[in-house]
Amino acid sequence: MWSPPPSGVIVAQEVFTTEKSELIVVTGKGGVGRTTISAALGIATASAGTSTVVCEVSQQAVIPALLGASGKPVDGVISAGPGLSAASIDPDATLRDWIRGQFGGTIAKTLGSSKSFSQLIAAAPGAAELLTITKAWELGPGRGFGKSSVDHDTVILDAPASGHGIAMLRSPRTFADIAAGGQIRKQAEKVWDLLRDETRCAIVAVTLPSELPVTETVELDGWLHDVLGRRLDLVVVNRCESHGFTSRDLGRIGASVTSGELKRAAIDVADAAADRQNEQDALIGELEDQVGAPTIRLPELSAGLTGPEIVSQLAELITAQLT
Repeated sequence: MWSPPPSGVIVAQEVFTTEKSELIVVTGKGGVGRTTISAALGIATASAGTSTVVCEVSQQAVIPALLGASGKPVDGVISAGPGLSAASIDPDATLRDWIRGQFGGTIAKTLGSSKSFSQLIAAAPGAAELLTITKAWELGPGRGFGKSSVDHDTVILDAPASGHGIAMLRSPRTFADIAAGGQIRKQAEKVWDLLRDETRCAIVAVTLPSELPVTETVELDGWLHDVLGRRLDLVVVNRCESHGFTSRDLGRIGASVTSGELKRAAIDVADAAADRQNEQDALIGELEDQVGAPTIRLPELSAGLTGPEIVSQLAELITAQLT
């Protein structure tokens, strides 16, 4: 479980300011470490004294485990330490909650138990995405999630991978356009307005220092500009090469190894590492030129660490680069 930093430690974060902390959407290509980074961002944000909840869109309870959260959930939210909580958004349970909110009483009970009705709602284009992002939105300040819940200053949403994540970000506009009126349209419009408001919502992309993830990140930034009228606020380049060699290093390696075969092998290894470092730097430079958002680099951490240990170290590295 996360513990706050010692008193007197002030974390200054240029991305997660009070004005831009209602919702932080984290997305990126599948397999880039998006969920781990979401958890680390949760710790970094809570360290700044902001009441934070990190939401995952699944029933696997990965986020609570990464944050070391334990105990019984209250309205789907589990405490992970002072000012930090975790939540798993179950799409089926979210649909049942929505039905209760729309119809109430006996009608809600009947519809909620109707498999065909649930399938009909879930099959509507963007319905599942809208219900999920709205559920996350309801965890934010002044919106009340459940009868006994506490509002959180910041909601961090571990959104689906880029393609599905885009569908989720688009869903409020889709439903606001097709709904004739009523609560659905009002709620969809509120969420849409929040997503477009760069003073209240931050969108973070997680990527890797390789060609395809970088390309998808650039495309995501372009989509945000065209559809939401905004850009990415932060790019996290995960699993970066952190042991590159300079020309001076290569010279030292050559001078320190006396055996001809060993010297050649050592230089080959160092050359390969230097090439990877150069390729990585070129890709990240291209990314920074095309996206323009602040970029931070995070290393591949030891496989011997536990999930919570990795998240804690990444949170420290994120905080250090945003201070």
